[in-house]
Amino acid sequence: ADAREKLGVREDLNGPKDVDVTLDAVVRHLDPHTNYWDKSTREDIEKSFGDYTGIGIKVGRDVNKDMLLVISPMKGGPAYRAGIKTGDIITTIIRSVDKEGKPLPKPETLSTKGMPIAEAVQKILGKAGTEVKLIVEREGVEKPLEFVLKRERIQTETVLGHQLKENDDWDFVIDPENRIAYIRLTQFSKNTFRDLKKALSVVNEEKGGLKGLVLDLRHNPGGLLISAVEICDLFIDDGLIVTIKPRVGKENTFNGESAGSLLNFPIAVLINGNSASASEIVSACLADHGRAIVIGERSYGKGSVQSVVPFDSTGGEIKMTTATYWRPSGKNIDKRSTKGTKDEDWGVTPHVVLPLSPKEADDLEEHFRNVDIIPRRDLPPKEVKPAFKDPQLEKALDYLRQQQKIAGKAPKKAA
Repeated sequence: ADAREKLGVREDLNGPKDVDVTLDAVVRHLDPHTNYWDKSTREDIEKSFGDYTGIGIKVGRDVNKDMLLVISPMKGGPAYRAGIKTGDIITTIIRSVDKEGKPLPKPETLSTKGMPIAEAVQKILGKAGTEVKLIVEREGVEKPLEFVLKRERIQTETVLGHQLKENDDWDFVIDPENRIAYIRLTQFSKNTFRDLKKALSVVNEEKGGLKGLVLDLRHNPGGLLISAVEICDLFIDDGLIVTIKPRVGKENTFNGESAGSLLNFPIAVLINGNSASASEIVSACLADHGRAIVIGERSYGKGSVQSVVPFDSTGGEIKMTTATYWRPSGKNIDKRSTKGTKDEDWGVTPHVVLPLSPKEADDLEEHFRNVDIIPRRDLPPKEVKPAFKDPQLEKALDYLRQQQKIAGKAPKKAA
């Protein structure tokens, strides 16, 4: 308190900012995964996990006009339903209520020219049920378009297919002839398990059913522990999924159950150096149970568990490392508990190690960024890009096709 008083009145320390700065400075020295999030950061993180109120668009900046650019509307969101399209330029934001839904003295009309993207996003976000008006310029349309959109809860997709269909739904069947599905999980949120089960059910109910699965966890940083446990339980018969070892207290084990498990098709899991935490729980569990082959590159090696504690006085949260998790085999995952050398036991090492070249890795990241962009179907594409080649995915498909051939040649068991 004395140190704060000596600093006097400072704009950068107004309100709860002095506490924010202090807490951040204290906890950041504990370990790399213990953090303090101020209110603004907490809201951004909640948004990244699909838990926010807005109109459902991904935005960037149009470099020519220095205005807000719609990268893509989100399927089913207010912007998508209203007809906002990829490539639209949002020139003006007009709002009559503030972020908390309270009426403004007079409507606020804001040009997005030169406006930082983060500031524009905050102006568009707001309380569910309130309205925001956007003025939009669209290629091929002479006059500006006006959209009045009602904000609602937005659930960001975390379960993606290999491409979008004409109706903008995901196509999960990457090999129709062999009925092999491809599903990429971008993170483990509260809805990931539900949406994964739904996607698998859709494929299974189609003619030919589901006869193989590529589960892509590359560049998946993790998420909720319970989501990872539920997904593991979906694919294994029964047995140990993961062991949690707290700093203080007894170990906690999560076990699978046979009921509801999907066991009648082979699985190939893709991972890389950015597959972390919950991604490592899933890939390690399926590998240790012999349920899947793992292909790609060694995972990140984040074997620690964080608990989130609200800090009510600032609206922020403290995320603290409270435990470590261990594979069913008992092997270590946490790289920080070792010297981090390639010969030590940490992370998940694939059954088939297949590193990508720097160009292939860049191409993969670009493909992941662009695959969920809903295109303008009323205009021809401006450029036809060469087909993306993914050696790790091709290896996974080759493995699954081979497994199908082996299963087809196996002698039938007598009833």
